[in-house]
Amino acid sequence: MKGIIFDLDGTILDTEYYQWQGWVIPLREFGIELIKERYLDYAGKSGEEIERELIMNFKLNLRKGDLLDKKKELLKQWFSTKAISLMPFAKETIDYFYNNRSYKIALCSGGSREEVLLKLQKNNLLKYFSVIVTASDVKKSKPFPDTYRKVVSDLGLDPKECLALEDTQYGVQSAKDAGLTCFAIPNEYSSIQDFSRADKVLKSLKDLKVIFNF
Repeated sequence: MKGIIFDLDGTILDTEYYQWQGWVIPLREFGIELIKERYLDYAGKSGEEIERELIMNFKLNLRKGDLLDKKKELLKQWFSTKAISLMPFAKETIDYFYNNRSYKIALCSGGSREEVLLKLQKNNLLKYFSVIVTASDVKKSKPFPDTYRKVVSDLGLDPKECLALEDTQYGVQSAKDAGLTCFAIPNEYSSIQDFSRADKVLKSLKDLKVIFNF
């Protein structure tokens, strides 16, 4: 492996609660309560894809962007003012690959570029990634393979030389359809999803210490 590609929400940062609540609050205006168990079906998809499915599933008479714009505004407010915790062993893992010149490391997120950069800057993580690809940079984000294809291209590597680290079924789907090896690290918002396509399913990022011997 020459490229290590991280997902952001739920893999590096413990932000899935906010991602869920970002949909909960706008939907309450329509008398809809998006309970956690229902949100688990959506976790890991791009905002555009989730909005499309919510409008269809709840038969909402809304234009494209109506829900997503409200969610983005909430997340911008929260991530600007609240502390964001890292997932267990995230910093140690990023440090290892960053300091080992055998690897290039990149970020592949289903969030908007503005949101992603805000979260990285707030946690002093921006410097670690030579390539950052977000939903804003492609026509179709996760679960489609476009974001991973762009990351690999921007790194100047072959997909077979890259390892993706993902916390959701849809992130795994995106990486595998782009031809990458993918390890899944499920969390409480994705644990019931189907990870059968993942090359390995890890308990946490700590498991990489054994695999890569660091």
